[in-house]
Amino acid sequence: MKLVKSLFTTTALLAGIAAFGVNANAAEVEHTVTSSDTLTSISLKYYGDTDHVQTIATANNIKNVDLIIDGQVLKFDTDKNVTTSTEATASQASQTTTQDENQTGYSGRTFTMESTAYSSDPADALGGGTVTATGQNLLENPMAVAVDPNVIPLGTHLYVEGYGEAYAVDTGSAIQGNIIDVHFPTAAQCNAWGRRQVQVTILDN
Repeated sequence: MKLVKSLFTTTALLAGIAAFGVNANAAEVEHTVTSSDTLTSISLKYYGDTDHVQTIATANNIKNVDLIIDGQVLKFDTDKNVTTSTEATASQASQTTTQDENQTGYSGRTFTMESTAYSSDPADALGGGTVTATGQNLLENPMAVAVDPNVIPLGTHLYVEGYGEAYAVDTGSAIQGNIIDVHFPTAAQCNAWGRRQVQVTILDN
């Protein structure tokens, strides 16, 4: 992950203004998104908790908190809107198991899984076509996830961190075990997603 750049990191400042510059700008950070990043992980890195996803999104005019792009530069001030919540002071184990519910409003059994991405884009040499294993037309409804049916049954309603709400409607020869493959309309979006670990919440009761 690239080093965070402080906006005030100009060396050799005059001694008389150095203290003022640090105090004024020390909390302003710049983060370049990598394929493994989510707003949740970025919030945890800079704020020490997962309660500031919306703060980062608002500062960068992000409308969909579940979609950030590899290479995107985020700028935000860690001194602004800093609050302490019950979730932030809970034990690490409790915070991990409830993280998805706290940030998204979704609750259910949650698993950490490896995630790749595929598309129905003709430009994607590894694309899987436009119709899923269960018959969903990806051109009409692009939100779809390929799974190993032995791990997550087909038809399962789920929420994937960083992707959104979808159904397990597809399979793939490379999708075996603790891995899911999320669908995007374009090859560029797949490349931006890359390969990452995500929290997968099963929404079916």
